[in-house]
Amino acid sequence: MANPLRLPSALRVFPLIALIAFLPSVQAQAPARAEKLESKLRVAMLKANKNIHGTWIKAMELKAILEDTNLVLIDVRQPKEQDISMLPHAMTTAQFAERFRHGIPPEKRIVVYCTIGYRSGKYAEQLTAMKIKSETLEGGILMWSFVGGNLESKNTRGETVVTNRIHVYDAEWNIVHPDYVGVL
Repeated sequence: MANPLRLPSALRVFPLIALIAFLPSVQAQAPARAEKLESKLRVAMLKANKNIHGTWIKAMELKAILEDTNLVLIDVRQPKEQDISMLPHAMTTAQFAERFRHGIPPEKRIVVYCTIGYRSGKYAEQLTAMKIKSETLEGGILMWSFVGGNLESKNTRGETVVTNRIHVYDAEWNIVHPDYVGVL
């Protein structure tokens, strides 16, 4: 007597064919989702930074110069945000003030960042008022995620480790690339 649960070979192949046909549409959804999120971020960024004046640097441009020894990267976010992650080589505002308390060498290129650009834009305006030239990361750490930028944090032993987590400051700004994790 034949096993009633055993499917004919033609029907056993059908689920595999259906899965293979379905995969391209699943793969296409990831880039489409990322593009939709990036578009949403650009709208939020323009809204948040409409009254900020100064020089902006695009995330892709910063990524290209990240290893430049003349780059001074300043994270103006709060310590609880910085504890989740920071851009490689970044320092806090306190570290910046201490390191350059006797002046900033003219060859240094200062870039400041925050979550979306507002706080860093305000900080850059303060630097400008002190005759210190700086640039603000357009879209902040959120835009950094859309260019695939590396992030670092400290583990429990105080060692620097790579992470994909970003403190997003506010639920409204939980607009990170799908490869990253927004944290409140």
